[in-house]
Amino acid sequence: MRKCANVTNVMLTLSALVVSSLAATAEEIKVNLRKQVVPEPVVQQDVGQWKPEETAIIICDMWNEHWCKGATARVAEMAPTMNTVLTIARARGVTIVHAPSSCMKFYEDSPARKRIQTGYDDPEVRKILGGENWCNALPSEEFVKWPVDQGDGGCDCNPKCQQGGPWKRQIETLVIDEEKDLVSDSGIAIASYLKAKGIKNVIIMGVHTNMCVVGRPFGLRQNVRLGNNVVLMRDLTDTMYNSQKWPNVSHFRGTDRIIAHIEKYICPTITSSDFTGEPPFRFKDDTGK
Repeated sequence: MRKCANVTNVMLTLSALVVSSLAATAEEIKVNLRKQVVPEPVVQQDVGQWKPEETAIIICDMWNEHWCKGATARVAEMAPTMNTVLTIARARGVTIVHAPSSCMKFYEDSPARKRIQTGYDDPEVRKILGGENWCNALPSEEFVKWPVDQGDGGCDCNPKCQQGGPWKRQIETLVIDEEKDLVSDSGIAIASYLKAKGIKNVIIMGVHTNMCVVGRPFGLRQNVRLGNNVVLMRDLTDTMYNSQKWPNVSHFRGTDRIIAHIEKYICPTITSSDFTGEPPFRFKDDTGK
């Protein structure tokens, strides 16, 4: 009798956990949006309530290896926190899109890749994006000086790393749920899928903020042009910036300058805290503010 009672208690506990989990999934996601008003340097905070089923996260170019050793190390450092965010978001019903550009060959047999590989080519989306094109600036950025000099490629290592393209796949730390997630580097396919599913809230994380994150066909600027509620997760990103170049600040303060530019002229930002409830991620070498 004692054994049966224990089993019953366990089953009741599990049932309660399942109900609690389902209830949590149905809750809207509270996002703390930060933007900056120009020309005055005024930071504004706003709160959004997003339905999980209307929300997606796009992970930009979190490759297994970068040509810059410093960039590779920073990707590896933030990947565990990023995976925690993805796990929580997925459980709540958020769509997860893995976008490791130029690595689609590695995922040719992946169900997550095949799920979005065909059937998503909306004519209106294609017209707005103009094809698989980068967007180098929005009208709001037209007369604004770019906040860092990245003309040398942005490697902050000494000696400098040799440029190339060693990436083959997304870093393994980021788990791909083959039954739920998507894998694509096509701006048209991703935007068409999101439109077909009624997804208007888009969170972008990954690297590099001053290059791929803002400019890719699935990046921040193109999502703005599509009319999506797009935000950057500002603590789970990095820049390609050499601190020996203008404006001669540390690597991490260079990232801050790019984030400020995005908040002023492109879109708001949020942090991982909105999902984890923990303090925002910070690189171990980022010791200053």
